[in-house]
Amino acid sequence: MLLENIASFFADNSFLATLIIALIPGLEGRIAIPFALSTQLLAENTLTPLCAFVSAFLGSIIPCVPVILLTKKFKNKYLTDISKNRFQKKINKISAGTSTFKKIFLLSTFVAVPLPMTGVWSGSIIAGFTSLKVWQSFIGICTGSAIACSIILIVCLFFENSTLQILYFSLCILAIFILIELVSNLIRKNASK
Repeated sequence: MLLENIASFFADNSFLATLIIALIPGLEGRIAIPFALSTQLLAENTLTPLCAFVSAFLGSIIPCVPVILLTKKFKNKYLTDISKNRFQKKINKISAGTSTFKKIFLLSTFVAVPLPMTGVWSGSIIAGFTSLKVWQSFIGICTGSAIACSIILIVCLFFENSTLQILYFSLCILAIFILIELVSNLIRKNASK
């Protein structure tokens, strides 16, 4: 299995393995923390809860600013004028009357939900399409990621002897979300024909 291969490859450095897993879109802290605390995978190289949290948090926020900047560049450069105007009108309509604090709070809340499609990568893409400044988006995303990592850590500590099962359960939820997305895309594609 992939996680067992990662565990054996990084046998001497569980912190780095956890950080790399947290970098991967969709996996992030929700998979990295149970991996870091799993004695079945890492044996004596299991991280302490604090180290697991820190490595998962750092790994998940590393791509934040580059993704925001790339999304902003894509939005400005590659969207046609018609799509850009239509898209900008929708964003303006949604954000009209919404304070910057509320936008940051909503972005943070979105990232804080430890489910597939709601992590740092998705939040960074969303932030790139908003009028928030990069540093404002970064603060919101970091706050949300810290909350999501805390939730996962608390669940893993509460079910301390079941971290491998939590890891497998999280992977199953991710697979189900991906499958639902693929099926819905196929249905939409066939319906448009």
